[in-house]
Amino acid sequence: MAVNGWRVMWVLAVFDFPATTPEERKAYTQYRKELLRENFNQLQFSVYLRHCPTLASAEAQIARLRNVIPENGHVVYFLITDKQYGMTREFFGFQKTKKKPDSPKQIELF
Repeated sequence: MAVNGWRVMWVLAVFDFPATTPEERKAYTQYRKELLRENFNQLQFSVYLRHCPTLASAEAQIARLRNVIPENGHVVYFLITDKQYGMTREFFGFQKTKKKPDSPKQIELF
């Protein structure tokens, strides 16, 4: 069977956890580390993304992660097809760059 861009899935995990106590920060860190162990990549703070070959594998991924969501956490999993993800646009703000020093006209030996 050929690869179909409408069957290949991306799982986008978006979460918000309170982090006011040491226990809540620990729960946040554990969940974040679990996402990294499950091969998610950080897209932004509290936004992680993972490629899955099929819808079934994406749903299995979400089922595994449901069990590790902290008690006070709020997580939304978006399932996006490869075609839909291919239509996303990513932009970065303009940052001032440091001016490179002029290259020397002559090589200094000492």
